[in-house]
Amino acid sequence: MKFYTRCHHGVSMVQQQITEMESPESSRDNWQLTKKIIMRINLTALIIALAFINVWASVNGQVISLKANNMPIEKFFDAIKAQSGYGFWYEKNNVRNITISVNADQKNLRDLLDTYLPDKNLDYKIVDRTIFIKKKDQSVLEKIGNLFKDIIISGKVLDETGLPLIGASVSLKGTNKSVATDKNGFFSLEVPETGAVLSIRYIGYENYEYKVTGTTDITVTMKQATSTLQEVGVVSDGYQTISKERATGSYGVISAKDLKEVQSNNILERLEGKIPGVRVDVRNNNIQIRSLNTYTNNTPPLIVVDGFPMINTGDNQGLTKVQNSTLANGSVLSNFNPEDIEQITFLKDAVATSIWGSKAANGVIVITTKRGKKGAPVINLSSIFSTSKPVSFSDLNWMTSAQYADLETEMVNKNFIRDAAASLNTKNPSEVQEWLFKVKRGTATQDQANQAIAEISSRDNADQITKYLLQNAITQQQNLSISGGGEDNTYYIAANYNKDRPVYKGNSANNTIVTANFTNSFFKNRVTLNTGINYQYAKTQINQAATDALGLTTTSLRPYDLLVDGNGNHILRNIQFRPEFETTQVAKGYLPSTYNAIDELNYSNTKGSSNQFRFNTGLNVKIVKWLEANVSGSYQRNINNTLSINEANSYIGRTTINTYTTISPTTNRPVYNLPYGGIYTLSDANSYVYNLRGQLNMNKNFGSDHTVTALIGSEISEAYSKSYSNTQYGYDGDSNTFGLVDAKTQYPTMYGYSQNIPNPNSGVSEQKTRNLSYYGNVAYSYRGKYDFSASARFDDYTQVGLQRSQRAKPFWSAGVKWVAKQEDFLQNVNWLNRANLRLTYGTAGRSPVGGSNQSIITVTATDPTTQQPIATIITPGDQQLGWETTKTINLGTDISVLDNRLSATFDIYDKRSNGILANLPYNPTYGWSFLQFNTGKMKSNGYEFSVSGKIADHQDWSINSTFNFSYSKNKVTDNRYNTTLGTTIAQGGTTLDGYPVGATFVYRSAGLDPTTGQTQIYDRNNNIIKNTTNLTSAFTIEDLKYVGVKAAPYFGGFMNTFRYKSLELGVQTSFYFGHVFLKPTITNYPTAASYSGVIGKQEDLAYRWRQTGDESFTNVPGLTGVNNNSIIRYRYSDDLVRSADNIRLQQISLNYRVPQSLLPKNVFKSLSVGASARNLGMIWVKNKEKLDPEYLNANANYYSMPPTKTFLFSINASF
Repeated sequence: MKFYTRCHHGVSMVQQQITEMESPESSRDNWQLTKKIIMRINLTALIIALAFINVWASVNGQVISLKANNMPIEKFFDAIKAQSGYGFWYEKNNVRNITISVNADQKNLRDLLDTYLPDKNLDYKIVDRTIFIKKKDQSVLEKIGNLFKDIIISGKVLDETGLPLIGASVSLKGTNKSVATDKNGFFSLEVPETGAVLSIRYIGYENYEYKVTGTTDITVTMKQATSTLQEVGVVSDGYQTISKERATGSYGVISAKDLKEVQSNNILERLEGKIPGVRVDVRNNNIQIRSLNTYTNNTPPLIVVDGFPMINTGDNQGLTKVQNSTLANGSVLSNFNPEDIEQITFLKDAVATSIWGSKAANGVIVITTKRGKKGAPVINLSSIFSTSKPVSFSDLNWMTSAQYADLETEMVNKNFIRDAAASLNTKNPSEVQEWLFKVKRGTATQDQANQAIAEISSRDNADQITKYLLQNAITQQQNLSISGGGEDNTYYIAANYNKDRPVYKGNSANNTIVTANFTNSFFKNRVTLNTGINYQYAKTQINQAATDALGLTTTSLRPYDLLVDGNGNHILRNIQFRPEFETTQVAKGYLPSTYNAIDELNYSNTKGSSNQFRFNTGLNVKIVKWLEANVSGSYQRNINNTLSINEANSYIGRTTINTYTTISPTTNRPVYNLPYGGIYTLSDANSYVYNLRGQLNMNKNFGSDHTVTALIGSEISEAYSKSYSNTQYGYDGDSNTFGLVDAKTQYPTMYGYSQNIPNPNSGVSEQKTRNLSYYGNVAYSYRGKYDFSASARFDDYTQVGLQRSQRAKPFWSAGVKWVAKQEDFLQNVNWLNRANLRLTYGTAGRSPVGGSNQSIITVTATDPTTQQPIATIITPGDQQLGWETTKTINLGTDISVLDNRLSATFDIYDKRSNGILANLPYNPTYGWSFLQFNTGKMKSNGYEFSVSGKIADHQDWSINSTFNFSYSKNKVTDNRYNTTLGTTIAQGGTTLDGYPVGATFVYRSAGLDPTTGQTQIYDRNNNIIKNTTNLTSAFTIEDLKYVGVKAAPYFGGFMNTFRYKSLELGVQTSFYFGHVFLKPTITNYPTAASYSGVIGKQEDLAYRWRQTGDESFTNVPGLTGVNNNSIIRYRYSDDLVRSADNIRLQQISLNYRVPQSLLPKNVFKSLSVGASARNLGMIWVKNKEKLDPEYLNANANYYSMPPTKTFLFSINASF
């Protein structure tokens, strides 16, 4: 076997330093800081761009100047490489002892080679940027004599994106002859000229065979195998990279390829249903790993990016939920561009998570971003366009205009609504109500009223709302990246732009993300420097006009309220006053208080901007072969600004000015006590987080049987946040000026009394916390059969108890793994490829969110009497406050059979949580009836199963499927204080011993009273309780009915991929079983006592009880005698309990990868186009009304409806 050598050319990179800036103390400082950050980013981009230009020019230079006498020809090749960037492949035996004399000045590369190589009996061929050197062709007679001799096959092995595959195995089939590709994917192998077949293999890719023909230079594009989660070679826990075969813990991994299977701008949609045990709630932008460990459902996991937590300084514990002003608020994951992610690892059991200690009780999500690979620059470009229509109003289950008019008629006739004409400043009644009162006043006949109401009942404002307030939602995403590297460095630079136009007019969002990752090696790879930079800039505009119009407020629309008349003129509705009083007030000089939602699109907007900067770096030094030292750190800075402007012409602006306007008794003209102009509210929130870490890593083999890996380290972190809000009145947008307001003075109002103008300043909120941690991990493997691991972490956190004994908490874990397939008795079981058994146990923690070791006060408005600020204790200090801790045991197995065509993983776990914060009764004379203490306990358990298989695997077509299934449940074991009052339990939100968190209890319905039409319920003895009877403390949980939980205990997903040649069809479904919901019913049910805003529009009201006998077909209480008891007992009765079981069709996608043979040479490395449809609805649902349990329209709000079908189109290209 012969060996070959290739020369390489390194790419120089630019080093850069980021200077840490102090936190801003004012809005001006914030702006200066923002400008500095942007200038540094721009400067960095410029330097990098100049460096690339220089590198590119160097690589492609083809003019050579060289003078030498008797130079070894290998040094001749090196000199050419240094000036041109072209590398050389040659057989050492062919150039051994050859020298060359050269005298070339500005000579073309080809001319240089043509001049000097023939004399040395050498020939060459240029392929891309590589020059292959070989012996000069033989004569015809020599060729005839060597017909049956070997030839040299050279080429490169690439992945589907055109990147080289390093270390791919290229072998001559049927022999032991093989080579591995180098860092640029190149190989060269001597094979027989006829009948030779090359076999190319690479982990994670489908095997490829090439039959040798007359071509000696080939390019092989490997197709990535449809992998199961268990086939991923390594996993990362944020501190170290672990071989999947050595890991004892429970992990779930999503690769970049898995993310690409779902084309969506929302990363949560790309994750939904893909990982067993991980519940993705797209609607509420939340993720839950396995079962609950505490009493609240808000238990998101820790997010770790490139080794460091993404910390939300609101709770200082790196949780996913954040508060922001974007249209898609919530998960930290929404801040990431999916195209920049290389791998997402979900840490699920104690061994996987315990290394993160006090932050890991709810699981950990580890994100690894993409980095460059050695080789020529690769450019990737992708674009996604998606669109969806507004929800159809026919899906809202609202009353028609006729049904709504009928309800109002009954309300007027039964004196629910009284004529407001005598009180002119009372809010204006609806058109239907006004006609009914005209008849009572004698100003209109019954026939006139009937005709008018008939016309009103025939209206339908759905078309106008859709035309003037809604629009097709459109989202665009553009991605551009360039990556590559030389011998000692790699780079990955990417830019992402998102533009979002939601379904509501007046709303928009756009986001720009720039990511740069660099790796530099020194001293023959003994020292490695990794650097990562991420900058995000987001802008949003939020307008409430559309959502207000579709809600139940005073400015909302009844089914017959129109926005424009027949001529297209905006209809101005009297909201605050009757028309007569409105006319009088305007004549006096007051501003009009009429309202039209279309106008508000221009006058009331909230604009937000966000600057987020993240920098991380790590220096790794190889002390000896088996020991490394690592020093790393990260710095995150967030600057968020929100500006809300209600202009003087807006409804809020006009009515607020009117409130503080009086009429001068001397001039009879208006006196504006509040400066005329807009209301300008600016809110700033600034935060930073830094982490510093020192770590030693060990990886050593002791003989052939023993392997030990270990790490030990320490880290510190600090999180700081500061926010404030300031309101100015009398804002003039043209001059950018404000009026003066005295917040301490009480001003007379138009209503005849005096009051302070709302305090324009909210005060400053500032918080700083620090963490100190020590941690370690050790793993031992014996002969690759038996693996043992252990972790320990010691956390100290300033938020917990004052005493160190309360603050400092150790967390630990241990695990074992048996790799049964490596046993001798299974070596000959050829159909079994993998058989592992895992067992782990350990502890994790959760900081006591909501508690504090010191009392927290807030300083609010000035007292009108003393003129002194008011201070309020909002959280009393608890010096004994401690951690919530969770102990977890996990048993799992991994199996692969039939040449890895079928793989399965099964895990079963049990958790026990202690020290949960729970409300306990407290002495009310101290100011609080309840306080939180670490007294709660609960347990949870579950299992999860995943199976993946290659159903069919042929050269031209294949079928691959993945199915995962999860089950989890929990139960409170010690709440210490249980609420016994049945009325409180029935309305939810209580935690009870012996029941799961989120347990649902309802009243036992006894139907409607035949006489009054009001709700009746049963007590524990089946005695009927009427709505006129108030429930006492004697009515307890025994009188209620437990019906289940609202979160699905059984859930999972099913993914199928069908491929025919270059065309691929994907189908994704998900399912949720075992939970219940209460059918959404009447919101804002009117009573004789009062009602406000628009009456509940739900269709249920149209089927209310009206007369004796109606109770046989309806359970909706009637208007006569209705009270709050009747409404509440109906809303929370077992009449409305429904099964939430459902199966959903999440996505159908079609993707076409253009074959290499059809792509223009030297232009594209790969090209694919795709189309998909998402949110395709339910395949099956158990409840009879076919309501969607995942998107319940609980408040009759348009924005709580299920998302409509979304159509996406994408294109991906690699150059």
